[in-house]
Amino acid sequence: MDFRQQKRYGGRPILSGAVPLQQECWVTCPYCGETFALVVDGSAGDQRYYEDCEVCCRPILFHIVIGGDGSVESVTSRREDD
Repeated sequence: MDFRQQKRYGGRPILSGAVPLQQECWVTCPYCGETFALVVDGSAGDQRYYEDCEVCCRPILFHIVIGGDGSVESVTSRREDD
């Protein structure tokens, strides 16, 4: 999976230096198995939060690790009951 995809707004990526501030990552729901896009704000640093699956609406815990340059290094998703 390529976490360094650029999200484009109005045809231009929003950048902080050479790295987009908002990056689109593709994740798979641990409940239903569907894949959907998650927009990550690289300027916020490491993150851990719940977001509902866009397909089955169950809560997914995301743990996002941001590199020193603001790029997404990893995205981990797991079930709420894990």
